[in-house]
Amino acid sequence: MDLKFIYIIALFFSLVALYLYYEINANTINKNYLTLFLTTFISNFGYAMSVYSDTLEGALSGNLLSYIGSIFTLLFGLVVIIDMCHKRFYFPLRFGLVMFATSLGILLATTKESHLFFKNPYLVHQYGLTLIKFKMGPGMFLYMAFIAGINLSAIFTVIHSIFTKKDVSKKSLRIILCALIFGTLSYIIPLAYGTRLNFMPYIYIILELFFLYFSAKTNTYDLQLNLVNIFQNRTGYGYIAFDNKRRFLGCNSFALTFFPQLAEISLDSNIPAIYSNIIKNLHYAENDWDWNKHCNEDFRVQSENKDGICTIHKLSISRMKMGYFLELRDDTEQQNYIKGLNSYNKELSHLVKEKTEQVTDMQDSIIRGIATMVESRDNSTGGHILRTSDCIEIFAEELTKHKEISACNPDFLRMLVKAAPMHDLGKIAVDDAILRKPGKFTPEEYEKMKEHPAKGAVIVEKVLSNINADDFRRIAINVAHYHHEKWNGKGYPEGLKGEEIPLEARIMALADVFDALVSKRCYKEAKSFDEAFEIIRNDLGQHFDPVIGEIFIECRPQLEEYYKSSVQDL
Repeated sequence: MDLKFIYIIALFFSLVALYLYYEINANTINKNYLTLFLTTFISNFGYAMSVYSDTLEGALSGNLLSYIGSIFTLLFGLVVIIDMCHKRFYFPLRFGLVMFATSLGILLATTKESHLFFKNPYLVHQYGLTLIKFKMGPGMFLYMAFIAGINLSAIFTVIHSIFTKKDVSKKSLRIILCALIFGTLSYIIPLAYGTRLNFMPYIYIILELFFLYFSAKTNTYDLQLNLVNIFQNRTGYGYIAFDNKRRFLGCNSFALTFFPQLAEISLDSNIPAIYSNIIKNLHYAENDWDWNKHCNEDFRVQSENKDGICTIHKLSISRMKMGYFLELRDDTEQQNYIKGLNSYNKELSHLVKEKTEQVTDMQDSIIRGIATMVESRDNSTGGHILRTSDCIEIFAEELTKHKEISACNPDFLRMLVKAAPMHDLGKIAVDDAILRKPGKFTPEEYEKMKEHPAKGAVIVEKVLSNINADDFRRIAINVAHYHHEKWNGKGYPEGLKGEEIPLEARIMALADVFDALVSKRCYKEAKSFDEAFEIIRNDLGQHFDPVIGEIFIECRPQLEEYYKSSVQDL
């Protein structure tokens, strides 16, 4: 029975296994797996060479090659198993074992001269095979001890992982354990019976098939690898790599769609200053924008027709910093949507503003209409509503120049101008006999007239109850209620004193009294501007707030111009 062909088949199986491993793991070659498949091929080549040789020298060379290959096959098999079990194989130990295996291989290669492993070798032919018989030298025991130690270490590692590890497939560990035990027995049993038939080539092939399966399965478990593959296949995702000195290392096709100039930059070179778009977007040359400080932070980048988000990551191997990885993500569609949304919002805001202004104008017209209607019942104050409102507007413009009065901000003054026409709405509740009286009031009539501020506050609150503007409503009510209060506390209806009087009422009081002074009434003549301003000046700290009163007096040029051009009957 000729068994030579089984060793040739084993040799070609080893070659096919090596090729399949490379094809399956072309993008993620593991150096330990690759070394294992290479040494297995070398070992099986030695076995085939030995059994086919017709000379002692040829058979011995093939036998030595198979032994040397077996040393490294089993050693790297252990390395792969430890890696597969997610255990640490410390470098000093790993390096020491590799050096020992290398020394053992060198001794095997020189055994023809030293006889450390084989003594008195000779050929025998069995089953169509050329086999070597020999006496074992002292080196052979060292070889067998090394092989046994490696094999037992692998078996112990697998058994320990089956019971302690949760991040490794138990099914895979059980299969490799069976293969290791079967391989050990396949080596020991023929040796114990004294036969020189060696089944190790097929044991190696069985292990190779398992490692092929496991290396492919590992890709399923490798989340990092899967994420890399997903990102590489994603549209709108790119990367640019730089070394520690920010020299360009490469990029993917998406990065080129963002920055086409990258295709013109040589590897291991800095980005030239002429590519200002790249330099500006990536903060490449900014001394105050350190990539290290901004790692893992998102920032925006833009090209002519693209928007994106960039994140800087550090590249490191075994805690040794190697460079930078700039991750690019397409954000063009999102930005276009936001721009469109902003445009729509602006248009909508414009329409809302336009409609709001229309409603506000309508409200203002209604308020002025009500105030004018009330004023029409009073024979003595014709045009007072309009004039006091205009006075407040002139006064407000001057107040905005005085930043020390923080409460007089533009919004407050705008609302006060709108509220001014409502300050005398309470007169609607005063009897016509009193309100339309052509002369001075009697003390009793005056007391009735003094009720109009409080009644006005109630009316204003009801008129504005459905308006969703609390600040405006408060200002309007205060103007109506307190515009006859005096700084010294002798006003009405509440007798408030100093800053107890709301600011809006103190401002209204100045405009209200000034218009009364310079306007002709049925019971008096109009006073001159000199007389009116002198009265106001003398009443600062008595009737009027002394601070805002001084500011009101500063408005004299504008007020005189207004009354001369707008009032016909003073």
